[in-house]
Amino acid sequence: MENNNLELWNKVEKTNPKYTKKVNVKGNNITTIDPQYQIKTVTEQFGIYGKTWGFKKLDFDYSLASEFGLVILNAVFFFPGGEFPTKNAQNLFMDNAKTKIDDNFAKKLETDTLTKSISKLGFNADVFLGLFDDVKYLADVTKEFANYNKSWATTENLKNAKEKGFTIEDVKKKYKVRPEQEEEFLTL
Repeated sequence: MENNNLELWNKVEKTNPKYTKKVNVKGNNITTIDPQYQIKTVTEQFGIYGKTWGFKKLDFDYSLASEFGLVILNAVFFFPGGEFPTKNAQNLFMDNAKTKIDDNFAKKLETDTLTKSISKLGFNADVFLGLFDDVKYLADVTKEFANYNKSWATTENLKNAKEKGFTIEDVKKKYKVRPEQEEEFLTL
């Protein structure tokens, strides 16, 4: 009998480089992933956020806030077929002197906890495995997602390309083209 334990992981491990950026966090250069892109990819697999996947029991613990400036989030992440507890912490202050409260700390904490939770299921594993630090891997995955990053051609795009003497193959280098649009291009 074939083992399908990595079926989901293999579907979601690659990250579209278009939705990443390099940032410096406390002296460390890391790759971050756009959280809205992550929500979209999880929604593609599991359905509507909050209905078929997301968090249950978001409990913020402020017991370390006065002494260490940390707020801890205890939650339960659920998805089709399972759930697990998850924990994370976020600094309540924007400065080391602990004088400026970060009014976005709860949003940042929930977003980071979501990223950590879905990573356990394999989402964006290539980033967390450090593969985005490998120039060859990054070039390969960028090429793989190149067509995905293109927008769909419009009739206006086709007309402009035809007027400039471009071929349908030239158009396909810049846009995604549906079969019926190829036929339309020939009649322009």
